Formats: sequence, C-alpha cells, structure tokens
Amino acid sequence: MRAMKSRLLTTVALIGAVSSFSSFAKAADIIEEQPYFPPPAPVIVEEVATGGWYLRGDVGYVFKSKTDGYYDFYNIGNTSPEAYDDDWVRGIDSTEHYDEISLKNSANFSIGAGYRVSDHFRTDLTVDYMRTGVSGSSKCAYLVEIGYGLDPTNNNCRYDDSSRASIWTTMANAYVDVGTYGKITPYIGAGLGFAHVKYDDMNNTISCDGGLCGSETSIYKGVHKGESSWRFASSLMAGASVDITHKLKFDAGYRYTRISSGDAFAFDEQDRSFGASGVQGSDNGFNIHAVRAGLRYEFGGGGGGFGKGKGKGVEPIYASTPLYEEPAPIYEEPIYK
Repeated sequence: MRAMKSRLLTTVALIGAVSSFSSFAKAADIIEEQPYFPPPAPVIVEEVATGGWYLRGDVGYVFKSKTDGYYDFYNIGNTSPEAYDDDWVRGIDSTEHYDEISLKNSANFSIGAGYRVSDHFRTDLTVDYMRTGVSGSSKCAYLVEIGYGLDPTNNNCRYDDSSRASIWTTMANAYVDVGTYGKITPYIGAGLGFAHVKYDDMNNTISCDGGLCGSETSIYKGVHKGESSWRFASSLMAGASVDITHKLKFDAGYRYTRISSGDAFAFDEQDRSFGASGVQGSDNGFNIHAVRAGLRYEFGGGGGGFGKGKGKGVEPIYASTPLYEEPAPIYEEPIYK
C-alpha cells in the first residue's frame, strides 16, 4: 500500500512538471504585434520669390562743409578809357582764387524706387533735395586794392558774400546686404548720377578793418546773379535696415556725396555796365556728409518672419490635418507555435 502511494505521488509530480514546461514553452512562442505609430503629415516645400520692387523715403541731416573756387577779375579801368595809352584794354585781367565757400548744415529729403535682385544685392534710383545757406570769404584781388587806393601790404581787404543754394541729386545706387542678424541687416552701397546746383543771387561786400579803409569799413556792395549748372555726382553709403514686418523696413545710415565743380555767380551790375557778361565765379564742388533715416517697403515681401524672406528662398507648406480621426489599429490574435 505504501509503495502504491509513493508511485502515485511520483506520477502526479511528473505530470505537473510537464504541464509547467509546456505552458512556459507556449508563452515563449507568442508573437506580439509591434505598436502602431501614424506617420507625420507630409511637408511640401514650395519655392517662393521674395525679391522684387520696393519704394523708399528718407529724411536726413546734412553737416556743414567747405570748398573753394575761382573767379575772373574784370578790369573796368578808368571811366574815361582815352586817358590811357593805346595799349589799355578793358576786360578780364586775371583769374583769382576764391578762398572759402561754406555750405551751412541743412535738412535733406529723398524718395526712390528699387528692385531686390537677390538675397544680398539690390539697386534703386533716388532723387534728393536740399536747400542750404551759402557764405563766402576771400582776400581781395591786388587790382581791387590798388583801385581803392589801399596799401596792398596792410589793408585786410576781403570779399564777404552770402547767398542760398538748392541742390537736387538723381542717383543710381547699388547695395550689398552683408547678412541678416536677427532683425538687423547691415549694408554698404555706392551710387553714380548727376546733380543740379542753383544759386540764388549773391550779395557781395568788399570791406576791410582796422581803419585801413578810410572812414567806412565797407567800401563796396553789389549783387551778383546766381548761376545754375548740371554736374556729375557720386556717393558712398553704409548703414543697416531693421525689419518692422517682413515687408516694411526701417533704414538708417550715413551717406557721402561728391558733387563736381560748376558755375556759381555772374558779374555784378557795375562790371556788366562796362561790358562784362557771362559767369564770373565757380566753386570747386562739394563734399556732402549726411546721416539719414527712412522707411523701405518691399512688395516682394518675405517668407518666415523677421530677418528672413529676402531674395529667392523656400517656404514650407504643411499638409492640412484630415477632418476625420485615424481608425484604431487592428491587432491579430497571438499565434502560438
């Protein structure tokens, strides 16, 4: 009886072990399905042309500057030419140096239109206007001193002149945008064009001090008709633009403009009464230094916000979100081996 119980327990233990091993083997053979992740929405990249036309407007402050010039001295001689010998000739006797012509500081106004060619290069055509006061001073010509009976070595005889001038410039400009840093884009540029300079009538006074002119300090006052002339002009610029929006820019910078020499004033009434005509004086051109600020509106716009969208680039367009929900994934029943 005891032997039979022992065999029965051994049999039950063997059956339990085999059953456990079989369950473990079945569990190891289960093939689990991987989790399902829906793919992201596709990104369609579309090329956008953000270059194009733009308009600009600026105001500026022009610093005072100086130049010099030349004038023709017209010898009117004696009112009775017959008092001279046969060699006496009335007319231009010499060309004299005019010591200093000063332009006062003034405002400058500018409008223009341009085209952005690429991300780093743009061009524009601008028209600028300024009106400024003009003053001049120069030592008297030797024959003037002699004519007024002054001692050429000790008289301090001077011309003191005043006028106003209007200056228009039309420039074709090219700029290189160095790079964009946040909202700021520094640039450098250069321009070529022409200027129209028009002088008002010039008030001329011949004077000397120290009692060397006699009883009066001023010994002559006259008016010279102002002249106008077209001239060559060139400029250099440096500055930076700040993006207000992707189309509207605030632009601030410095500009140097060189205007070549040209006519300044004609002979006065006294000289003309003795036969003088035409232009008497000229300036040697101007070096104009100005700081400017204004707005630039780019019709080409931009793609992507501040500091972006200049030139030709790419703009991502994301696929629209579907109006229905993705169905829940369907899993197959585990397969046992």
